[in-house]
Amino acid sequence: MIQRFYVDVEGRQMHYRRSGSGVPLILIHASPTSSAAMEPWITSMSKLFTVISPDTPGFGQSSPLPLDQPEIEDYAKAILGFVDALGINRFLVAGTHTGSKIALSVAVQAPDRVIQLVMDGLAAYTDAERDEQLARYTQPIEPLWHGGHLLLSWHTMRSMFIFWPWFRQEVDHRLIDNVADPQAIHQMVFDQMRATAFWGLSYRAAFRFDTHRALNRLRVPSVLLAAESDPLHGHLSRLGTDVMNLTISSTSNHDHLAQLVDLLNVRATAEHAPPAPSVLHRGGTSRRYISTSKGNIHVRMDGDPAAPTVVLLHSSPGSADSYDTLIRDLATDYFVIAPDFLGNGYSDAPQMVDTDLKFYAESLAEVLDVLDINAVVFGTHTGAGIAIELAICRPERVIGVVAEGMPSFTDEEREELLDRYTPSFVPERNGEHLVRAWHMLRDMQLFWPWFRSDADHIRSTGPSSADWTQHQFVEFLKSGPTYSLAYRASFKYSAVQRLPLVQVPTVLCADPRDMLYPMTKELARAAGERVFFQELDSANDQGSAWAIGLHLQQLISVGN
Repeated sequence: MIQRFYVDVEGRQMHYRRSGSGVPLILIHASPTSSAAMEPWITSMSKLFTVISPDTPGFGQSSPLPLDQPEIEDYAKAILGFVDALGINRFLVAGTHTGSKIALSVAVQAPDRVIQLVMDGLAAYTDAERDEQLARYTQPIEPLWHGGHLLLSWHTMRSMFIFWPWFRQEVDHRLIDNVADPQAIHQMVFDQMRATAFWGLSYRAAFRFDTHRALNRLRVPSVLLAAESDPLHGHLSRLGTDVMNLTISSTSNHDHLAQLVDLLNVRATAEHAPPAPSVLHRGGTSRRYISTSKGNIHVRMDGDPAAPTVVLLHSSPGSADSYDTLIRDLATDYFVIAPDFLGNGYSDAPQMVDTDLKFYAESLAEVLDVLDINAVVFGTHTGAGIAIELAICRPERVIGVVAEGMPSFTDEEREELLDRYTPSFVPERNGEHLVRAWHMLRDMQLFWPWFRSDADHIRSTGPSSADWTQHQFVEFLKSGPTYSLAYRASFKYSAVQRLPLVQVPTVLCADPRDMLYPMTKELARAAGERVFFQELDSANDQGSAWAIGLHLQQLISVGN
């Protein structure tokens, strides 16, 4: 089983996947992907080793390096800091493409620690090739209101399997290989988009890297290989066959991974990898996974752990990071715990397809138990209903609730929302699903419900900037096809029946521009003496943070 962790590395966090037992093998992905792309490798190699595959800085879920123009050597130093943080002394290291260059630099910088180096595809560019790659390979992502940049990204990633380099779309530059399936291309697009401005940095570092110089400094047993279909297969003949301790091998396409595994030094002797260290929150922002009976939940923590605690529950579709600004505002006065619901963000997908809000609340109650905290719980939209359910199922953990935009639908509204609100987000051949999701998010700002694009359903909000929509879109991408589960649970939720069961002080609040404002106000009126309503200030950009902060202080004082 592949597990996921974070570790603190020199003031940053690095995310990694881990599986197996025995001598540690550090596995480094290519650009612009993440350790998610290495899962088939991890599965194959974990039968022999403890395989640990980090997201390199700036990619996946790892923090970027604090450098404007990092070099391969900088990424290698980060990997060495990473293995130090894990308490690992000696290890094998393997990488593919950009990851091969990082692995090579690791072996050059720390030859006494590297048992064996394995490089899958290693580029040695001519000056002309390097200059062209630097000029054309890493086009910036520039969000456009109509979503056209999504097709450009999809086209770029898909072309990497058809042409080399991808931008030379000519007969002489065709690759003889299978095009990756839509899910693999989708993962690459996602990895590119969440890396944003950082997505080209490691590529450019790889183009500048002096491969020949590094190989001449190599002092550890090493293997260099490439599959016949690999665009870097032709580079095998460019690299020195006289490098001491270097074995160069060409592999067939159909069993390339199996042949790569066979080349690993399975008789390597070293201390076994120690258990994954715990993440300790000492302030600022940190992230970790918490195991529950329903799946692993990704949790973001911000602020001073000695301050009063607030649990912040996001809306759909998205994750805790959808509320980055609000979290940072609250963290000046509170310790903020912000989980991703199961099936959303970076949390595991639920093992069932028909969930209810009680299911999500019960899993979050387990998070509070692991952290051993009592808190005021704030939720918005879907998160508002989950906050109410959390207060019902675990009142001893909940000091009070602030629910912003409480959903409550008629039977007719519920039926239509369940039928039309959550279109498929399964990856498709030409990236159509990306454009469909983009237009859904865009129209959420313009109409309620978003699919009713007529004069009677115009919202007074939006449109937001393309950059803001892009941020929300990346949050949507994190969830993938399971984004709809929490939505559907929220549509089926009966707030009218559940609110009277809440036994802790509760504030319902909403901005008049919120499409859920009328139903939220009516729910508060009918709910009884423990629930009251607060209108948020539409003119104040920080209205939500102000109202939440005000009521948090009141509820915390009541709880104390």
